[in-house]
Amino acid sequence: MGERYDPMAAYLANGVLEEFRKMTNEWLKFQKELFKYESKTGEIRQADLLKEFHMSSDTLKKWRKNGLPSINRGGSVFYLLEDLHDFYY
Repeated sequence: MGERYDPMAAYLANGVLEEFRKMTNEWLKFQKELFKYESKTGEIRQADLLKEFHMSSDTLKKWRKNGLPSINRGGSVFYLLEDLHDFYY
């Protein structure tokens, strides 16, 4: 027996693919921006990360809660660029 076209399945599949495309594009954009940011120490200050990448502090708090390592030094919080690449990957 031949398979029949199911418009609902096609609609759902298209929605899943669109969501995947959106997430992939967001990831690529973030990775490209990280590569543009140069640092002699390989770090970025939390305030710069929030400003340069237009992130909310809530998003960063969630990332830290989910395992993103940070460095506290001199009253400031820093993140290694490598950790950001790996975490967002």
